[in-house]
Amino acid sequence: MNTKNSIATYALVGLAAGTVAWLLLGTKEGRKQLDRAGEGIRELTQSIRKSTKEGLNKASKMADRATREINDLGAQARSKGQSAIHKADQLAKEGVDKAGDAVKTAQHKVQEEI
Repeated sequence: MNTKNSIATYALVGLAAGTVAWLLLGTKEGRKQLDRAGEGIRELTQSIRKSTKEGLNKASKMADRATREINDLGAQARSKGQSAIHKADQLAKEGVDKAGDAVKTAQHKVQEEI
């Protein structure tokens, strides 16, 4: 019984598909509708491709800009770090010089007192 139902179902589906195909391809109006549908699909495909290409270009430009900004920030950070190291070095040298002067002054005072 199930086999007969399956065969009948396939027959009805085939008949429906044939009817739709004849309506679309068998008449001039059907072919026109099919051509319009095909043109609509082509236009949609072109629009999607164009939008995708524009989106990729924008994303690429944004990535390039972000890369440049990161590189600039890195260069600024290195420059400021080097400047801070140089300043710390100068301050350390000044501190050492002052300490040396203080030691010399203390030595002179000690020698004077002796």
